[in-house]
Amino acid sequence: MAGWLGRRRQRQRRKKTRHRKTKRAKDARGDFISSMPDEILHHILSFTVTISAIRTSALSRRWRHLWRELTSLYIHDFGPQARGINQILTHYTAPKIMSFHLGIYNDNHSTAQINSWIEFAMSRRVQDLSLTFFNHRKYTFPDFFNLSSSIEQLSVKLRDRHMIPGATVSWESLRNLSLRRCRIRDESIVKIISGCPKLEFLALYYCGLFNCLDLSKSLSLTRLEMKHYPWRSRSTKIIAPNIHYLRLKTSDTCNLVDVSSLTEAYLDIGIDGNFSFSVDYLLTMVLKMIAKLQNVERLTVSKTVLQILSVAEIRRFPFRVLRVQTLIVKIKFVRSAIPGTAWLLQNSPGLKKLIVHTTDKGRMMDDKYVGSYLNSQGLKLDKYWRLKYGAFPTSCETYSMRSKDSTWKLLASFIECLLRNTKTLETLVVWLGGSDFNAKLFKGLLRMVPTLSDNTNVSIMLKLSNC
Repeated sequence: MAGWLGRRRQRQRRKKTRHRKTKRAKDARGDFISSMPDEILHHILSFTVTISAIRTSALSRRWRHLWRELTSLYIHDFGPQARGINQILTHYTAPKIMSFHLGIYNDNHSTAQINSWIEFAMSRRVQDLSLTFFNHRKYTFPDFFNLSSSIEQLSVKLRDRHMIPGATVSWESLRNLSLRRCRIRDESIVKIISGCPKLEFLALYYCGLFNCLDLSKSLSLTRLEMKHYPWRSRSTKIIAPNIHYLRLKTSDTCNLVDVSSLTEAYLDIGIDGNFSFSVDYLLTMVLKMIAKLQNVERLTVSKTVLQILSVAEIRRFPFRVLRVQTLIVKIKFVRSAIPGTAWLLQNSPGLKKLIVHTTDKGRMMDDKYVGSYLNSQGLKLDKYWRLKYGAFPTSCETYSMRSKDSTWKLLASFIECLLRNTKTLETLVVWLGGSDFNAKLFKGLLRMVPTLSDNTNVSIMLKLSNC
């Protein structure tokens, strides 16, 4: 009996041993991610918020300390409070930080505490630094923040608070600077720009108060993006003779004093629905801007710019001939945008490529406000536009013209209008998006293309967009 029990225990032990070996072999084959080198795992974890990367330490011993060597940290105070953030940074062991993103959403952190987190990143010679302050209204940057030889990319969002740099700004290696909702005065913007000798890209999103942006001494700065505060009392001057690319969205008085090196520009005018009270001001501003853009090779304009140009066309405003070779227009098929599009094409005699994006995104002027303004100028909208552009609905009529047949006819009329107003065009690309177009309707529209291309040398392409 004792011998039988001993043999049974031996068989059970051998069975358990075989089971453990089989399980380990399956785990080794199945856990493909854990078998990767640390460098690859660090790269994967760098795309997650740091608190999520820390949670992976519970997976196995292999993952326990991986997050401590990450070169990218994404920290916000949604989950961890000050104590939790301090613990994260205390256990962090990587000697250098490539990117550090800090989001402050609570107002209960002391200035000294926030300074210590920023100083931690800068002591590790961070290259990409992003700081977002949503509710901390009393915070001001310390002097050491303005002195760095390692930062190459800096992004600051302040939620409409003053950004006042110290006596000296020296960001020796900074190439990309993005400031959002930072209130900056003229003397501050001068100090910031002069402290960035290698700056290549500058983005100012809703940064008010300054009246002049002089970039004439920034020889390496080639790209500028601005989204401007609406309806300020003073004009903002832009002096940027070295930039090659400009993206400008404004509803403010913006004066392009010198942008003589531009090769590409994107112009968007942000407006309220009621357009009539500011029309003369907008007309003058837009036409002056386009005159400064007459030498660009690639130009993008928004729906509201096209509507403003439509009003300028009916009022017989003078228009500069453009040297643009590639034109991109954002449009909705409403009558008030079509004359401006045609006018733009007629004044672009060297145009080779036209790209059209039909979209519902972004505000447009209501046609009734356009009509009321023209009536106040003694101009009857029906008399001028219905005869030439009667195939296109007003903004009030678009909702009643969403049948399959009406959409086909509308697109055909639009493409014919484009071809009629261009002489040198080689390529036309129409991206169909918005509520009027879907995948099912798009297949039928593709069959229409050959009939439009029969009598022209223009290559026509229709593409479906998700905008």
